[in-house]
Amino acid sequence: MSRIEIVEKNVLKVYQKENPSIHYILENDKKKKLREKNLKNLIFENLKFPKKMFEKANLIDIGAGTGDTAIFFNNWGADCTLMEMNKYALDRAKKIFKKISKKNTRNKFINASIFKKNLKKKYDIVTSIGVIHHTASPKIALKKISKLVRNDGYLILGVATDEGFFQRNLQRYIISLFTKLDNYEEVEKIAFKLFKENILRANKFGGRSIKAIVFDTYINPQIKGLSFFDIVRTLGKNFSYHSSAPKVNLFSNFDSPLSYKSDYFYKLKNLTNVSGLLMASNSENHLIKFKNLNKKLKNINDVHSKIIKLFSNFNQNSKINLVNFNKDIKKLNKLIKNYNILDDIFLENKKYNQELSNLSLLLNGKLNIHKFSKFIKNCKVLFKKSSGLGNNYYVFKKN
Repeated sequence: MSRIEIVEKNVLKVYQKENPSIHYILENDKKKKLREKNLKNLIFENLKFPKKMFEKANLIDIGAGTGDTAIFFNNWGADCTLMEMNKYALDRAKKIFKKISKKNTRNKFINASIFKKNLKKKYDIVTSIGVIHHTASPKIALKKISKLVRNDGYLILGVATDEGFFQRNLQRYIISLFTKLDNYEEVEKIAFKLFKENILRANKFGGRSIKAIVFDTYINPQIKGLSFFDIVRTLGKNFSYHSSAPKVNLFSNFDSPLSYKSDYFYKLKNLTNVSGLLMASNSENHLIKFKNLNKKLKNINDVHSKIIKLFSNFNQNSKINLVNFNKDIKKLNKLIKNYNILDDIFLENKKYNQELSNLSLLLNGKLNIHKFSKFIKNCKVLFKKSSGLGNNYYVFKKN
């Protein structure tokens, strides 16, 4: 067997025992509404991919799991093909579609691996969410998936990055110090003892069972992330970037959009990777810092706006109050001098780096699960809230 086949076999074994894609939309109407609300927010609001794009679209979902995601693409108007190697998951998907699929749509189910099935058909929309980072070769998987997109079609991709999954990989490592990761019952017990906050949070906001979260995060034998640049290089020049969530770049080019070139992100690669730095420490705590920074920047913006307005719509009949202009310039310079914006942005990272240092000392000492539990509870940034990001989401258009 090839490495690709071995990894597939091992991942399938785990997922046949506890499938991570079940969101209980058949069993619980409240969870169905929550799942659709979350997907609408992701696809329509954050990825700026309008609902009308699904109407009468030919769509294939690669690694569709139990269909708890594809059913909403169908309800938004798409004819859906679900491709999934886990027969048990696909059986559930068929039940979901039989009960709640949109009338007058044509849907198809394929029990196969993307590595083994060669599909000749091209699709308007190709989706693959939370799948390729569980394969032995995410790049080969992405290459195969991308070939299914027709010209002017779209690829919607959900994939882990190594930065986003860093803290969860740390969690996996810590658990492995106390038991083997294929010892399901022990992993579940230790994970809940050490990372209860993360697990309960995922259960609350994601709608999956605790057992499914544990299996997907800690027991799954293969999680290899792809960076934005890995994805762009793998897709090649035939694909153009449309959107992402979270955004791949915190910094923008303020030159004329007419001067933008396709290598824009590469030219600013290190600035773009600031998002990766923030993602690795904690994807959500930074929002608190940004809110505080937003308050500080109000004073700067207020003064700057006064200066701009002095010269707004200037013509030969305008009069400029140079006294106020000079006064506001001095005030602006003083405010900027007093605010270190980069320090504010990276304050969480400083705490995070210190806690990483403390963790390294703990790892080099005598292993004691109670000490780890106490350390984790006392952390302010590390292992808090979402502990990084499970999936980053992207939309690319095939040119």
